[in-house]
Amino acid sequence: MNKGKAATALAIAVALLALAALAVLPQPERNPYVVREVPAAEEDAAMEAQETGGGIDWDALPASVVAWVRVPGTTVDYPIVQGRPESPDFYLTHDANGERSAWGAPYIDAGCAQGAESPLVIVYGHHMSDGTMFAPLAQYSSRGFAEGHRTIHVFTREKAIELEVFAADVVDASSEGKRTDFADAADLDAYLGDKLSRCEVVLEDSADVAHAWAFVTCSYQTSNSRTVVYAKEVEGWDSRPSE
Repeated sequence: MNKGKAATALAIAVALLALAALAVLPQPERNPYVVREVPAAEEDAAMEAQETGGGIDWDALPASVVAWVRVPGTTVDYPIVQGRPESPDFYLTHDANGERSAWGAPYIDAGCAQGAESPLVIVYGHHMSDGTMFAPLAQYSSRGFAEGHRTIHVFTREKAIELEVFAADVVDASSEGKRTDFADAADLDAYLGDKLSRCEVVLEDSADVAHAWAFVTCSYQTSNSRTVVYAKEVEGWDSRPSE
């Protein structure tokens, strides 16, 4: 074999060995969820009007998924699971299928015993560095963003719910308390009133809110900051197309 052919054969062998080595190296973890591009507002509204139940194939989802959240004008479009009482932080490190994942899964606080029907539904989601999961919610600390993104859609297996954001705050998780049990509507109202008195962004008074949601994600004002977005249910909304 001449020197030219020998050199070519050696180069091919080295390349094949490199490919083989890559095949056995651990691959970087991938986001287990489909990430939508941010649609134009009118396109998003048209899509919502055309889809029954948000166009979600509930039969294809695991039983752990109890709801789906979608924030028009952002990439937030994810299943929500119910937190486990025996392991409240399980879904910080596991996806909706129970598989380990850095993205975790948006989940309802395990203390919300009635799930999506709880008086105050607290939903946690990661703020990922790639801008996915609940990362867009950190922008609600800006009044301009909050005013432009007041609508949040939540779908359950039984119904479609329209939420309207009424406040947002950045809190220190090491000192901020939480409650999931309320004696009655007046007790919830007093609790929300106290929260709003300290909120950075207040778009509307919380008086007479009988059922509220709080979406929580990390933010980076301090080492342990969380952005909390408060929203109330809007009565009479129906996602089904008119006949």
